[in-house]
Amino acid sequence: MSTAPSPPAPTVHRWDPTWRSFAAVQGGVVVGALLSSALACVQDHGRPGQEVRVRTAATHLLAPVVPDADLEGRSVPERLGATSSIRVEARQAGVLCAVAQVLLSSSPAGAPAEGPVPVPELPADAVGPAAAEELVLPVAYVPMSQHLDFRVVGTGRPLAGGSEPRLTVWCRVRPSAGVTDPLVALGLVVDALPPSLFAVRTEPVGLPTVELTMHLVGPPPPVGAWVRVDQWTAWSDGWSCVDEADLHDEQGRLVATARQSRRLPRG
Repeated sequence: MSTAPSPPAPTVHRWDPTWRSFAAVQGGVVVGALLSSALACVQDHGRPGQEVRVRTAATHLLAPVVPDADLEGRSVPERLGATSSIRVEARQAGVLCAVAQVLLSSSPAGAPAEGPVPVPELPADAVGPAAAEELVLPVAYVPMSQHLDFRVVGTGRPLAGGSEPRLTVWCRVRPSAGVTDPLVALGLVVDALPPSLFAVRTEPVGLPTVELTMHLVGPPPPVGAWVRVDQWTAWSDGWSCVDEADLHDEQGRLVATARQSRRLPRG
């Protein structure tokens, strides 16, 4: 284990209004930017020849991030070594908008990737994006959806009044989005779907994400790759609903799991 030197310089992010989900910048793209900052922090202070990966990240989204304004992220290394812990705080005009605690691993490049318990994979007969139905989200409510392609699987549809709070969709970032960082793309995709409660509703309602936790399995998929997001509401109470999700690539490999808390409307 090594002791961290002085904290790295802050990173500055800015998104135009096309990155809004309802009134604020989409939470997932903010989370992805914080993960990227944490990765850069460890890479800058790590030993040469080490492969650094984000393993888990828990982010609290505390205030809306508005478009066309700088968001300043500051990474604080709390531990650097084979296992690193980085705290990233993001502020806009002095207001704390998000804080992430990111766990990363450093290992020799080419180290074995297999563990004693196999990583779950999709069944061989799972419906791929080419055979799935196109889904178009309303750009007026979620402008950021114009940066993504969606192909829906199964019976769940947003605002269809179904019987199960579950949505399963293949999703990819369009080249026109200008995203180049795989972690940012993964954050964007993780948070791309409407709340799963929308599958049993017929009218939209604001359910902002206030917490998002991700567990990554290996490296994130390349930007622009199709990712299957299977998302369901695990439970809800009078304050929030909790969505869980499994994400797989086109080869059927599990690339991440996610759990997010969405605040219910205040009565």
